[in-house]
Amino acid sequence: MNQLRAVLIDDETNAREALTNLLRLLCPEVAIVGEAKNADQGIELIQNVKPNLVFLDIQMPGKTGFDLLASFEKVDFGVIFTTAYQEFAIRAFRFSAIDYLLKPIDPDELQAAVEKSKSQVAGVSPQQLQILQEHLDATQSLRLSERKKNDNQRIALPTAEGIHFVQMTDIIQCESLGSYTKFHLVKGPAIVVSRLLKEYEEILDNYYFFRVHQSNIVNLEHIKRYVKGDGGQVWMSDNTEIEVSRRRKEEFLSLLSDFYVNSGKLK
Repeated sequence: MNQLRAVLIDDETNAREALTNLLRLLCPEVAIVGEAKNADQGIELIQNVKPNLVFLDIQMPGKTGFDLLASFEKVDFGVIFTTAYQEFAIRAFRFSAIDYLLKPIDPDELQAAVEKSKSQVAGVSPQQLQILQEHLDATQSLRLSERKKNDNQRIALPTAEGIHFVQMTDIIQCESLGSYTKFHLVKGPAIVVSRLLKEYEEILDNYYFFRVHQSNIVNLEHIKRYVKGDGGQVWMSDNTEIEVSRRRKEEFLSLLSDFYVNSGKLK
């Protein structure tokens, strides 16, 4: 896909103008074919001009960006959310594998998002939107000092073949493979994603996952036993042994104790 036909949907005139100027300056392959200042106008606009890319604000008077997408039986266009949300929302977007740009929009991030959109044929799936909304709701009420259980939480893992929707309780560990991250699962083959382990460390930070080593993030629910040592080792439910780095040992053991107390597994 070389040419992108885009529409801008945002209730702030200044935001639409700023994005328009950036796109014209940095992304000449993007043709802006319409603008709308609310969800209802945006729905009509999309139906009329049939864009293949939509820059969509989340919070608008009346209906939200989510309401707009929910009005379509199939979202067969690319979506890049533009939002003023900060840290809590970033984690939610990464959970869902949906593209986003934080306001004020960074030129480099805009170019990267547009470049990525060129190779994407499918739009946003209902599962991605559901995961996004679940984690937006969860992270808004979550204090930084708290960890949440992994129950009923899902994560979207984008690969070359498509997007895999995985229950977090099914993730045993995440392993660094250079620029890639390998997800070891309870059932089925491992899933390899072209994102750094550091990014998933940030995503999973408020849940019962912990980066025990520079190469591994483990799910505390799948630890069978801990073996003492300089840093120690953990044995996982799939019988793999993972080293715990010495500098992470104290924090890890504290979190492991907290997990067992909160989960009721500590006898």
